[in-house]
Amino acid sequence: MDSSKFEALLKAVELGSLTRAAEELGYTQAGLTHMMSRLEKELGVSLLVRSKAGVTLTTDGEILLPYMKQFTESGNALTNAIESIKLNNDKIIRIVSYPSITNHWMPDIINKFSETNSITEIELHVVESLEEIYELVASGEMDMGFGSRKEHSNCEWIHLHDDPLYAVLPYDTKFTGDAVPLSYFDEKPFFVPSYGSDFDILKLLKNNSVNPKLYHTALDDATVVSMVSHRFGVSIIPKLIISGMSGNIVVKPLENRAYRELGIIVKSKISLSPTMRKFVSCCKSTVNSIEKTK
Repeated sequence: MDSSKFEALLKAVELGSLTRAAEELGYTQAGLTHMMSRLEKELGVSLLVRSKAGVTLTTDGEILLPYMKQFTESGNALTNAIESIKLNNDKIIRIVSYPSITNHWMPDIINKFSETNSITEIELHVVESLEEIYELVASGEMDMGFGSRKEHSNCEWIHLHDDPLYAVLPYDTKFTGDAVPLSYFDEKPFFVPSYGSDFDILKLLKNNSVNPKLYHTALDDATVVSMVSHRFGVSIIPKLIISGMSGNIVVKPLENRAYRELGIIVKSKISLSPTMRKFVSCCKSTVNSIEKTK
């Protein structure tokens, strides 16, 4: 039941005229008359006495008057509370992100966004597990997540960038080709990168029936590179992570181009506030600009 109909009725009774009430509320006289008729039909009760002198409440209308006022006041209070929540929600955006995205993209994104949205605070949390990122967004604890795309999820996805995956081999590798086939990794000692890229890499190996000797470790990505440079094994690491790393390694593209899809994870696109939509737009343009310069 719409409280605005009761608000219009109370205004008509206050002014004693549907015409004057329509002018004050921004309706046409005919539109307000139809609204009152629909309200009476909806309630099954006659509320107004119409005459040449104007409008007054019927006996039933007088009985219902305090309840209509209370309902209107409650409706206005609810609307104000909702707007207040929206306003406060726009003052802070809670983000959870992969370390690699946090390091390479977030500084530029936040700086760019802050140029035109200085009152909005970005609350940033860094999490290595993709599962945890999705769980935090799905539960409402975080407004947005930045990570890899999952094919089956109760969250929604906004694509930002396809991050190529590269073969990382020891510096004295005997492999001389320009690009490495996935079959090269079969049965070789393979260091699985830390949470944040392991999801995509393990999926790639599984989908291509490649079975290296996996070393699941809690090592960070820099240490994985160090292990490869000391010839303990090989690995596959995304470009966003391997960029800027050094060591006695050879980095080569994969023969059949592979990548991880990076983007924004949200509970619902349609429920994003205007400020969050602006933030998403800023992310898209900033990431595109960053990756074009590489």
